[in-house]
Amino acid sequence: MNSIQKTAKTSAVLILIMAVIAPFSMIYLPATLIVPGDATTTANHITASERLFRLGIVSDAIVFLIEIGLCALLYVLLKPVNKTLSLVAAFARLAMTVMQGINLLNHFFVLLPLVTG
Repeated sequence: MNSIQKTAKTSAVLILIMAVIAPFSMIYLPATLIVPGDATTTANHITASERLFRLGIVSDAIVFLIEIGLCALLYVLLKPVNKTLSLVAAFARLAMTVMQGINLLNHFFVLLPLVTG
């Protein structure tokens, strides 16, 4: 029972960390830097606030790494209830995390021409 409680507490802490970090890169950053329909102004905002944009990349990367850990922790936590459903949920969450990692690459593709060009 002690092991399950430790796993549950670790999962809860990681989810809370995500809940604090994720809104910065998913809500605040786009509202601050992106101008819908105006790529030039958006590029100028990103260039002018490069540190803020890079901080958004770091926060997304932290959330991505936490998601990977949560896949394993939640599988272990839910396996005693139903092994098959726990495995399906872990694979679904892992698939979502892979997509999140691919989306993280888009930030680098945006930053690359602005910094080098």
